[in-house]
Amino acid sequence: MAATKPFEHKQMIERYLTAFNEQDVDALPEVVTEDVLVQGLIGADGDVNGIEEYEAWWRETLSGLPDARIEIDDYFESGDRAAARWTFTGTHERALLEIPATDRAFEITGFALFRIEDGKIAEKRYQQDDLGMLQQLGVIEES
Repeated sequence: MAATKPFEHKQMIERYLTAFNEQDVDALPEVVTEDVLVQGLIGADGDVNGIEEYEAWWRETLSGLPDARIEIDDYFESGDRAAARWTFTGTHERALLEIPATDRAFEITGFALFRIEDGKIAEKRYQQDDLGMLQQLGVIEES
């Protein structure tokens, strides 16, 4: 078994998050595979398959949250897998997921499990506090 360097995928994942934070959709081909599989995205009707579908999701989401930002709180990797717990913030300034702008800010936490293939993200599985985000935006009442 070949030895791996500690956190050999972290720089690429940080590049991916920088692209998201800077709304640089054109950087996606640098960090995800053509056939990327993404699960658990808010507003997605099931799995997102391929870079074209993922790019469309990015464009729609970022258009509604022009100051969207993700910061890594914890990070771990082993072999071709990496995991990150993060904080996601933003302000709902434009329509998003058919929800009119609320001009309210949110801060939620989430988790992603990545599978890396040839130095790019081939799979990404999300779990995040979508309910908390919708409550903070005033779309769903807190109980």
